Amino acid sequence: MSESSLSLRSTVVDATFHSMEEVNELSRASGREGEYRQLSKGRITDRWRRLTLGESMLSSHSIDKRIHGHLSPSRGYVAMAVMPPPYFMLVDGREFGSGQVLVLDANSQRDFVTPGETACYTLIVPESVIVASGQALFPRMRMNGGLASILAVPSSGWSTLHGEVTGLLRNGRVSPEDLSHLLSRFLGLMAGEPERRHEEVSLGNRSTALVARCAQEYIEDHYSHTIRLEDLCRHTGVSLRTLQRSFSRYFQASPVEYLLSLIHI
Repeated sequence: MSESSLSLRSTVVDATFHSMEEVNELSRASGREGEYRQLSKGRITDRWRRLTLGESMLSSHSIDKRIHGHLSPSRGYVAMAVMPPPYFMLVDGREFGSGQVLVLDANSQRDFVTPGETACYTLIVPESVIVASGQALFPRMRMNGGLASILAVPSSGWSTLHGEVTGLLRNGRVSPEDLSHLLSRFLGLMAGEPERRHEEVSLGNRSTALVARCAQEYIEDHYSHTIRLEDLCRHTGVSLRTLQRSFSRYFQASPVEYLLSLIHI
């Protein structure tokens, strides 16, 4: 991994990792709280590019295996993400992909599951900057503190945002003007227009999420002992079919596959 100064305040970091320990280490260095866990077998390849300017950061993250992450930005920061087509991931069981913007603050730690090869671009900035910029540019915009949102936005605005993010990451440098302009793009899509409000999707199917998370907690508390599917059904209070369907939809892995990922850590 190498780091080089590009200007008085701008730096770029390129990294390729093949172990989850390294992935989690860089994730924490990139302003994320939580951890990743590999769900599928085989040697993982995880590529990062991180552009840093002051307290703000723009990063790309691509990975070629099925993983589960329980993540949020560091306290005092907000993360805004887009995914290049054709990639997608599940966020609390809800599909997030092209044509959408994901917004997270430090109080909204969520489950992320990638179905396989995927990529994501993320801008992380101080929450104070988001609030001040939002009030100045879009006085009527309200921030949903503590709640994660997936915003379905107009295709033209999303394409422009995606193109600008891709260009900055490809060039490997970012200026204060670049970040200010990019933040304005994100805020504009988040604020919407009076005559064309964007669809805001509340994350997670409650019943699916509750069953999956309840089963996950039981597995993580008891994986050192013998766990039967009957035990999970009894603990979650649902049938075997509902358990397997809910868990697989939420985590993109069966309860048995998830258990094996813990055993092989």
